[in-house]
Amino acid sequence: MNGRWLLFPLLVFLGGCCYGPSSPTIKIAYEAGFSANDVVMSQYFYGWLILLVLVGAGFLKGSLHRPVSCAPWTVKRVLRLFATGAAIALVSVCYCFSLQSVPASVSVILLFQFTWIGVIIQALAERRMPSRRTIAAVVILIAGTVLAAGLVGSSVLLTAEGVTFGMLSALFYALYMFLLGHTEPEMHPLTRSFVIMSCSLALLLCILSPAYIVSGTAFSGIWVYGTILGLFGCALPMFLFSIGTPRISTGAATILSSSELPASIICAVIILSEAVSWVQWVGIALIFFGIAYPYLGTGEMSGRTSVVSEK
Repeated sequence: MNGRWLLFPLLVFLGGCCYGPSSPTIKIAYEAGFSANDVVMSQYFYGWLILLVLVGAGFLKGSLHRPVSCAPWTVKRVLRLFATGAAIALVSVCYCFSLQSVPASVSVILLFQFTWIGVIIQALAERRMPSRRTIAAVVILIAGTVLAAGLVGSSVLLTAEGVTFGMLSALFYALYMFLLGHTEPEMHPLTRSFVIMSCSLALLLCILSPAYIVSGTAFSGIWVYGTILGLFGCALPMFLFSIGTPRISTGAATILSSSELPASIICAVIILSEAVSWVQWVGIALIFFGIAYPYLGTGEMSGRTSVVSEK
């Protein structure tokens, strides 16, 4: 069997897994006394620095010297790149605002609504109903997310503000996956990641505070956490997504990237020695099953319409 059909979905799956160390690192950074704004800014600033170094090394070696596109640069192309960077930046902003109003377990569940939102975006873009397998996978993923987040059996207080920002974070993440799969796919993945990250950082400096750079906070003790977050929370997943998402459907990309939640829980167990109940482990198993379900018994994952068109 030709294993090439597995490559691009696997890269997107691994991109989601890369987010795993981020949550434990953020918790450690908070315990060290850093604010949410400093943590978010550090994640994108050091992610941008890492990509800058890699792009610079690529140009020196000549591996990035090929033309990024035969078409001329237009305002529309620039706006698409900026919109892609803005989308992922707004995910972090909205998620942080949501955490201020509702418990973390609820914010996680709200964020992970991007799975079905991504399927809807693809259905609207392609004017084609999602397959029964895709719909079933989304239902399994939502059920697994509720269990894995530890929400079952607990009483929570919801606020309109927290729910709104949580759902906005899901919408922006789904839009990010869609735009990443359709924006400048012919550009070198490393160059495209750097350009998009630059747009994200520029927007965050405007929304949060440029004082992060001016005051020298970026080069204080937070650099340790920023480097880890920048690598695993920005540079690596964006690079892997840049390779994989243009070659699979948006619905498949959002489903595969939901590997982020089980990866985060597993990393929390390993790094922070957090206790995980058997219900949460069942949820993790359901998420992995939901990710694999659309492809069980099929031999095609790499086509952009493979998940949507399958009946």
